[in-house]
Amino acid sequence: MLPKKYRLRKNIDFRRIYKSSKSIANQYLVLYIKKNREVNNTRIGFSISKKIGKANERNYLKRQLREIARKNIKKIKPGYDLIFIARQKIKGKSYHDVEENMESLLIKGRLME
Repeated sequence: MLPKKYRLRKNIDFRRIYKSSKSIANQYLVLYIKKNREVNNTRIGFSISKKIGKANERNYLKRQLREIARKNIKKIKPGYDLIFIARQKIKGKSYHDVEENMESLLIKGRLME
């Protein structure tokens, strides 16, 4: 599980990032990136719409995304707030497909060290 210090959870934080950040997208995910005030800490949030499926499907996908983020957190540059939004095409994709897409977004956004 992703440690608490790396999580984005408050609605006000999500709204602030949506409002004033840049976004990058691929076929399965959208990534919002905003520089934060904490120089040595990156926080990550996930948003999965009800269009993706029922609660168990959304939670399964969110657990996959959290695990991928946990594995890569040391490679991600510190000092950013990130939000990953799942698109409908992600439904039914394998863990490795999701992992590749998430890593490609981080590379495209120049967030991987």
